[in-house]
Amino acid sequence: MTNNITEIQLLEKKIDELTSDEMMFVHLSTSYSPITVKNAILRSNLSFIYQNIQHSLSNEYSKQLIPYISLCAILDQLGTCYNRKDKSEPRFQNGIKRCLYYLGEFSEDDEIIDVIYALRNGLLHNVSLSSYIVNKNKFYHFRYNKDINGIYEPAENAWDGNYETLDTGRERYTTSINVENFRDMVFGCLSKAQELNQNSQLELRLDDGTRQLFFDYVRSIPK
Repeated sequence: MTNNITEIQLLEKKIDELTSDEMMFVHLSTSYSPITVKNAILRSNLSFIYQNIQHSLSNEYSKQLIPYISLCAILDQLGTCYNRKDKSEPRFQNGIKRCLYYLGEFSEDDEIIDVIYALRNGLLHNVSLSSYIVNKNKFYHFRYNKDINGIYEPAENAWDGNYETLDTGRERYTTSINVENFRDMVFGCLSKAQELNQNSQLELRLDDGTRQLFFDYVRSIPK
């Protein structure tokens, strides 16, 4: 069964008349224009952060840091908000890991899940390019590299967390990240969520359901 939800069909509905799938449609919209319903003008926080990423990547002064934090935030929000009906529950509770599994369609044991999780922790906790996954005793030292082919390139040697080790040749212990490939992957996760919603294969995992999705993630202006 498909939903085929469009902005036009929402025009004659009030906010409290929107179905769960329709509210998810509003939340997952990346349009720069707001979505109009009968009693309000709505715009998702995701659409703002999507626009901000595009802008920051074209600006020399903002493309070094802001896009990475924002991309990780999108993964975290999608993984926090949604489950897939057609895929088994992962062992993860963390939003980023769940999103990479459900929407990035990586296996639970793919190294990229630990890499992106570690990158997010370093940047978000104290804007650091070094990070440590405690329960796995994994240390990461990150640098940006637009010339690598994938989303990330693993370090030649595993870093032991000792900074004196980095003195012997940091490049050998560095995990490289390509922000443009990272962006494409994250935006692909968002597109996958939109597709799943239109095919009735996406469901909310928020405790308070549609109401929480609206109040937490959608901005509204009464008409």
